[in-house]
Amino acid sequence: MENEIFKALIDLVSIINRPDRDKKMIADAGVNLEAAAFRVFVGIEHLQLTSVGDLAAMMGKNYSNVSRQIDKVETAGLVYTYPSSSDSRIRVSELTKYGEEINTMINLARERNMHEALADWTWDEKNALLNNLNRLFESLQKFD
Repeated sequence: MENEIFKALIDLVSIINRPDRDKKMIADAGVNLEAAAFRVFVGIEHLQLTSVGDLAAMMGKNYSNVSRQIDKVETAGLVYTYPSSSDSRIRVSELTKYGEEINTMINLARERNMHEALADWTWDEKNALLNNLNRLFESLQKFD
């Protein structure tokens, strides 16, 4: 059973990581971002006040590639970066006011897409999925 669960997770991650889905989300949200920059932007929003290293680790990407993408979203005015108060060698990123507005547009598009994808699910089924995903996340975190 555990192997089947792992395969299902790989299937889900592969859908989430597809660049064509990112491009569709960008178009649905009506924002102007490259797919690679979009992923970094979404990662910064998810982690809020994140370092390049933490973001690269979360994304499973190389530090320098993530750093370059952060520079792109910063140039676009979506995030700003500054040295960490605890270690000035660490660059921290967070959303700007404009970035928050763009993030709202992305979240609305994502919500519409998820609503459509789960249209034939009951509220109880969606709630059970959410609870089980959270429980799985907590269980897998024990191995960090």
